Amino acid sequence: MKNQKKKEKQEDYSKHRRRWQREDILQLSHHFHKITTSGEQYTRTSEFRMSKDGVEKFDKMKNNIAHIEIHLGLKKRDKKKQTFFPILKVIGKEGREDYFKLDPIENLEERDRSTAEVPDVFKEMICKNWDEIDVHLIDDLFTARKKEEVNGKKVESTVRVLHYKVNDTMIETVIQKLKGIHGITLYSGVDMNKFPNKELISFTPVLGFKYKERNENKETLGLKGVLEFLDGKEAFVEYSSPCPPTC
Repeated sequence: MKNQKKKEKQEDYSKHRRRWQREDILQLSHHFHKITTSGEQYTRTSEFRMSKDGVEKFDKMKNNIAHIEIHLGLKKRDKKKQTFFPILKVIGKEGREDYFKLDPIENLEERDRSTAEVPDVFKEMICKNWDEIDVHLIDDLFTARKKEEVNGKKVESTVRVLHYKVNDTMIETVIQKLKGIHGITLYSGVDMNKFPNKELISFTPVLGFKYKERNENKETLGLKGVLEFLDGKEAFVEYSSPCPPTC
């Protein structure tokens, strides 16, 4: 048992990230859905929640965090299960790397976005777009056309986003200011302003941090990337840049 726990703590989810990288692009949408018990329709993964132990560990180490990345991972395809999941890669100021898995919330009644506590602008702009987008378009949300110069010639290719980098400023001015973080959720979203532009990644993951209280800092309220603060409840933080294409 001790060896098993030690192994779990050392898990970096490399094979799951590689599976995301290598999966046929046309098959990606299947990993966000599972067939219902009746077998007549599919339900879509929308929210992912970190375990209680993971949140406690994150909260204890948050003041030592230098960088945060949201990596994308896949389990082996299974029609009866939702096999996509995100992973937070947390890099400490001394260079240590820790990985936190967020599991899909499969019971729709448990989804945080269904409550009145979630801001309307968040539900309408981000979540609703993800919930309502056609399944055949989901694959397009994770790719972009990238132009680069190779041997003096301009070459255009399709790239797939592998992770998102949270703005370092958000860590210091928002996340580290939250006292008593007791819940971390990733919400799936689509930025429809980016969707028509094939050079941009339009899938928009938003991290929600539930907290007991936060240090007063009026500057944080105007920062780009913070959707909204709910005093004593939850802070919503967008990513800074998807990699690729903005690595």
